[in-house]
Amino acid sequence: MEPIIRFEHVSKSFGDQAVLRDLSLDIRPGEFLTIIGRSGCGKTTALRLVNGLLTPDTGRVLVQGRDVAKADPVALRRRIGYAIQSVGLFPHMTVEKNIAYVPSISGMDGWKGRERREKVSALLERVGLDPALAGRYPCALSGGQRQRVGIARALAAEPELLLMDEPFGAVDEITRIQLQEEIRKIHRESGITVLFVTHDIAEALKLSSRVLVLDQGTVQQCDAPEELLRHPATEFVARLVEQQRRTCFLPEERLTDCKFSGAASPPILT
Repeated sequence: MEPIIRFEHVSKSFGDQAVLRDLSLDIRPGEFLTIIGRSGCGKTTALRLVNGLLTPDTGRVLVQGRDVAKADPVALRRRIGYAIQSVGLFPHMTVEKNIAYVPSISGMDGWKGRERREKVSALLERVGLDPALAGRYPCALSGGQRQRVGIARALAAEPELLLMDEPFGAVDEITRIQLQEEIRKIHRESGITVLFVTHDIAEALKLSSRVLVLDQGTVQQCDAPEELLRHPATEFVARLVEQQRRTCFLPEERLTDCKFSGAASPPILT
């Protein structure tokens, strides 16, 4: 199966600071791959290279076989869902208009009048919101509701790829757990490829089919969550996972023979 995203010997620096160093990675269609590491390790940089917000200094990033550096950036971004911590909803638009924005400006069929309202209602239900919220403005929503609307907007154009940069970092713990369950359900039911950035190791282990651990711009390990727990490849990865509790994040059937012990709460990297 051809990768939906491919990093080929990608390096990126800002001034004298090397943020990514010779990153090579294939992400397969339908994967949920989470990138985790300390601040400044290159997580968000990797994400922004995928949708062309940044350009690599060396190497190439390919999306569906096409070099991002040579793609039309507007057309590229309209094919990729993007959800971030600050949400970025347009304050002067209703929830309905926010969700319908990309399909509308892209001229997609079925995004006018009654059909648009029906599609927006379906998307709101999909992210756990009451369709009656469609006529409200972002200022009238809670933080968790705005975050859900942001995810609905990212899914509206039915992208094959969803980029998520710390999307649950600004909400309370109960809402965060609910949003994690929503995105797991969406991924399971839709088969969409998700590239997810977080500081929270428990969140990464809970959500992902694979976890990419970065430190100082270099890959420490990229494996299934249970492999990180059973066989950490470096001392950095071992320290990262050693305090995780058995029942925090992985279904029981994925924990056979996992050897770790730990604290009552998982660490969040800074």
